[in-house]
Amino acid sequence: MGLSYLMSILIELHTNSTNDECRRVMGKNMNEQDLKINLGAVEETLVIPLWARAKDAEKNDPIVNDTCARDIVAKIDYDFSKIETRYMENHQLVWSIRAYNFDNCVRDFLKNNEKSMVVNIGAGLDTAFKRVDDGSVLWVNIEMPNVAALRQKLIPDSEREKTIAKSVLDFTWMDDIAQKTQDRSLLLMAAGVLCYFEPNEVEILLKKLADSYPSAFVLFDAMSRFTVWFSNRAIIKKSGMDSSARLKWHLKKASHLRRWVDTIKIIEEYPMFSRVPIKQEWSKKLVRDIKIAGRLRLYNMVLVQL
Repeated sequence: MGLSYLMSILIELHTNSTNDECRRVMGKNMNEQDLKINLGAVEETLVIPLWARAKDAEKNDPIVNDTCARDIVAKIDYDFSKIETRYMENHQLVWSIRAYNFDNCVRDFLKNNEKSMVVNIGAGLDTAFKRVDDGSVLWVNIEMPNVAALRQKLIPDSEREKTIAKSVLDFTWMDDIAQKTQDRSLLLMAAGVLCYFEPNEVEILLKKLADSYPSAFVLFDAMSRFTVWFSNRAIIKKSGMDSSARLKWHLKKASHLRRWVDTIKIIEEYPMFSRVPIKQEWSKKLVRDIKIAGRLRLYNMVLVQL
């Protein structure tokens, strides 16, 4: 697996009491028959990471063990075989690795903050709340209305997890959660989202977050300039994908964010693959190329405080 193939895996990643709780919620909100949904191109890119985490949960030694995703996928009347053909095992692996990194960062935040609130920007069909819930965190998902509607069918809201059907750049969502943020430590997370924003949109978002939530934490993933260039030129363009799939924003170093918000503190910045335990079944080539991606800093996790 050469660098080109490794890069393709990275790009595929951006196309955007767990067991008992998941079954309880699904039992209340779904018919016993399989849930039929008609998936367009956008919705399918949301289902793919869900499928990837479900496949991971079927393994003997899973990375995130998202059994809730597995149960949801089992309820969907959809031909997942075409995804399995198009997205091979290594592609599935990277989505699980991304979830692993975000889960660990969120768990650390919850351990260090007794009263917490997490805002999941561009949540898609993420089941992170059910994986990391500490029993007291308030969780808010921000998603576009059409995606939020699909999410409610598959992952309906609960007492401490709510979904707001708005664009993250429609800052009225802040008014919707204003009362709940007053006495809680706040973490805002964006998994596989910011790379699709124009640079000026990322700047607007960070400035607004800094003004509204001073001292809050922001957790996100970021690609290098080369990764974004390679994906747009060698993968998206040549594959004939819609131009809306084009990546726009890249980040070389988290410290560069201080050009927009000079008060930002860099808490952590590390390669996406650097902290994942190596699995016995992984090939030597896969382990080697994961290490190469880390050394080249092609794809990173970033945690900052505003």
